[in-house]
Amino acid sequence: MSWQNTTKKVAGAIAVISGIVMVLSVGISDVFNIIASPEDVSAEVSASLGGIDFIDRVAVLGVAVTILGGAGLGLLSTSSDNPPFLNTTLTYLPVIVGFLAFSAFGSEVWETITGGRTWDAHDDISNSYMLFLASSLVSGVVSLLKK
Repeated sequence: MSWQNTTKKVAGAIAVISGIVMVLSVGISDVFNIIASPEDVSAEVSASLGGIDFIDRVAVLGVAVTILGGAGLGLLSTSSDNPPFLNTTLTYLPVIVGFLAFSAFGSEVWETITGGRTWDAHDDISNSYMLFLASSLVSGVVSLLKK
């Protein structure tokens, strides 16, 4: 197995694990609310995320799809029966989430990747979110190098 494949798989596993921790920390109902109805998210979760905007909604959808996808529980997978957009999304999910992570959370993600994050200064929701975003960025970059 090439170093790219190994790195992509390890980063993908970290994304799944940190995504699961985030969902367990936030609660399934608030995960759904972040995506579909941000005004209904609990004050604690909203404060932990520094408020919820469009990017958070898309990134948390990425958390859900990552957990349900092939790197996670395997409930969503590419198939000729799927609409093309779903297959494209599942295939390039780490690249998509990685782009969001880089463009919207660049300094926080870089801090996480380089070991500069002060984990004790943040709660489990924020830490698991940043770890998910950082590992997705690594997985996405490596998958592009592999092509």
